[in-house]
Amino acid sequence: MNEIVKINALELASELAHMELLDSWRDSINVYEDNDETRYTDEAQDVFNDLYDKYLSLIDSMAIV
Repeated sequence: MNEIVKINALELASELAHMELLDSWRDSINVYEDNDETRYTDEAQDVFNDLYDKYLSLIDSMAIV
């Protein structure tokens, strides 16, 4: 399968980081969701930032040039 799919790397990295944050850190970090708006505590934001960087690097490494 050699299909090329265009994606928004920033949005994908953000969604993946958010999902991992909720799945892996839900017992130790508070995330508040209200009316389609997500708010992180300072600690949760730090974890999210690290996860986001990890996923964005992975996505960028898969880019076809």
